[in-house]
Amino acid sequence: QAELESEAARHEKQRQREWEKQSQSLIADFESRAEKLLTPRQVEKAVERLTEVIAPPAAPKHVALFEGARVRLKGVRELATLRRLLKNGLAEVEAGSLKMQIPRDDILEVVPEIAPAKTVRPATGPHYEVLTSELNVIGQRAEEALAQVDKFLDSAVLSSVQRVRIVHGHGMGVLKRAIAEALGSNPHVGRFYPATQSEGGAGATIVELRD
Repeated sequence: QAELESEAARHEKQRQREWEKQSQSLIADFESRAEKLLTPRQVEKAVERLTEVIAPPAAPKHVALFEGARVRLKGVRELATLRRLLKNGLAEVEAGSLKMQIPRDDILEVVPEIAPAKTVRPATGPHYEVLTSELNVIGQRAEEALAQVDKFLDSAVLSSVQRVRIVHGHGMGVLKRAIAEALGSNPHVGRFYPATQSEGGAGATIVELRD
């Protein structure tokens, strides 16, 4: 934390120096142009006014980072997990199956942990949990499974979940194809694709929901 605060202070000083350099250049350029059109007194007043309205940009909000935090990245829709803080000003993050190193400034915010949601678990048949963002429909008939998928996606949207997993198993592929067809026409679905091996491989489908 001390290292992060020290680096943030250094970035702020550098930002202030760049602003001062740019503002001085702007004022000098304005003064040079104004001298051709205004009297010396008018130029002086205009420069004073320009100096007043050119305010330094507000300091960026400091984001307290820590390993294991869920973070939102610049230009990335999916939430990521902060794995390591590197000494060269970079951070190692993992978003879905992607692991990458990015500048720490690309981390917009740390997303607070959501309080555990109540698990909805029917007495029989498949179950879905908003907390784990996973639906298991292995062994179900296609009609039953598709009804559960619709309910699960509705719950995920209401809970502002962006990425979920549907576990359908391998089998003959009938259930997998039926679910793929349903996902393709569901208005909540942005895209879907087979899970990685660590998340179930071809026996599961990852679904990314629309904003």
